Amino acid sequence: MSLSPQPRPVYVEPPNDDRLVPPRWLDQAPVTRSLLALNVAMFLVQSALTRLVTDLSSRAALALGASYAFATVGEHRWETLVTACFLHGGIIHLAFNMVALWQAGPIVERAVGSARMAPLYLVAGALGNALSVAHGWLAGEEGFTVGASGAIMGVIAAALVVGWRVQGWRGPLTQAMARWLGFVAVFGALSGMTGGRVDNAAHLGGAIAGAAIATTWRRGLRYSARATVAIVAGCAAVLVACIAVVAAHDREDRFATMTVQDRAQLTAVALASGRCRDAYQGLLALERLRPASPLSRSLREEVEATCGRLVD
Repeated sequence: MSLSPQPRPVYVEPPNDDRLVPPRWLDQAPVTRSLLALNVAMFLVQSALTRLVTDLSSRAALALGASYAFATVGEHRWETLVTACFLHGGIIHLAFNMVALWQAGPIVERAVGSARMAPLYLVAGALGNALSVAHGWLAGEEGFTVGASGAIMGVIAAALVVGWRVQGWRGPLTQAMARWLGFVAVFGALSGMTGGRVDNAAHLGGAIAGAAIATTWRRGLRYSARATVAIVAGCAAVLVACIAVVAAHDREDRFATMTVQDRAQLTAVALASGRCRDAYQGLLALERLRPASPLSRSLREEVEATCGRLVD
């Protein structure tokens, strides 16, 4: 991709008024506008399919592309690291994330260009989800990951780095982004203490990724218009490909939307009904997710005792 030297990027500070989002704030931020529209559109599709605006079920979440740690690792469902960034657990979850993106996105995009904003969002979101998956896999947690917060934390962290490089640590942008990061960290900690489920691993991973990416940006250089179009189109193609892979898995794998417990239950019911073929299939599907777990070993013993030894 070609780079053309241009004058030092000019940071556009938010107007000092009382409005949450000042007029024309999204001007010159086409990627941010598109991300906002895409997240809202995906939520509308999600709500239409599930007939819910809250409490997204595990089956619906996995069918739509949520990142489920055991499947992401055990069945190599890496595409869900991207698709999960565009799903939300409810309308409040969506609203909180969109307000944060609405505020931070244009700051980054105006400062460094659309060609950097698009991959920043996808990479920070995917790496944030990857850290969440690693935590879930190691901790043996059953929950799934959805939400744009990892990607948005990456955008906020990148804005903080941009503010630090342009204004210093005492600059208004740096301070504003530091407050956002601090708020999310405190909110996550308090929610965890009160029994709420906030994916702090995804937040942390996204923030680290966003800050790291922003430190590699060279000041004074902008991508050409042709390179910008190519990079943004490439990011869109990655997203479309990931959605297509999710859809293919849903169509071809009967276990694609089943958790560990779902697969174990199917295996047990099939075994109790004397359906050995279904029991074998359920057991193998379970072992793809948790091959060495006590549950998998116990069910294997029961299946082989009833239906004969299973040859891998």
